[in-house]
Amino acid sequence: MMKRIRQFFHAVFAEVSAEDRAFLEENLNRGQQALFFGMSVPDQCHALRTTHTAIAFANNAEEKVDLPLLTRCALLHDVGRRDGAFGIFWKCFAVLFADLFPSLAKAYGDGTHGDSVLHRKMCVYYHHAEIGAAMLLREGFAAEAEIVRRHHKAPAEDDPPELRILRMADEMN
Repeated sequence: MMKRIRQFFHAVFAEVSAEDRAFLEENLNRGQQALFFGMSVPDQCHALRTTHTAIAFANNAEEKVDLPLLTRCALLHDVGRRDGAFGIFWKCFAVLFADLFPSLAKAYGDGTHGDSVLHRKMCVYYHHAEIGAAMLLREGFAAEAEIVRRHHKAPAEDDPPELRILRMADEMN
């Protein structure tokens, strides 16, 4: 519960600083920056926090990590949410709905209850990784798309270190 409260306050007070913008310019090309800035400011800040956590994990990893790839993936891992136009209200609602009523929330996300605003929001909530991967593929970012697509899937033996680190960093933020 404390994690959710912390996430709420991060969303309410989200702001991308000049230092953050410089970091983005160093690590994303123009097309990737356009995708990044298409997200809501709270999602941008979440992605930045996730990225800094992922970099810290990578710097302490025993295995070889492609740090530029990990950085791009962490910055872009939630670009699929932009299709859901999640403001603070809808994001809080989706998180609480999924936590409190997981079966019902999943049914709305899968379209079992028809096409409605709630269906569209929950669909993006549950499927933003696949939506984001498709967006990245359309822009020619195949390596990033593969990791973004899998970041909410169950761990597999063949997961690259960048994906494992992204999952841990995302969970913490």
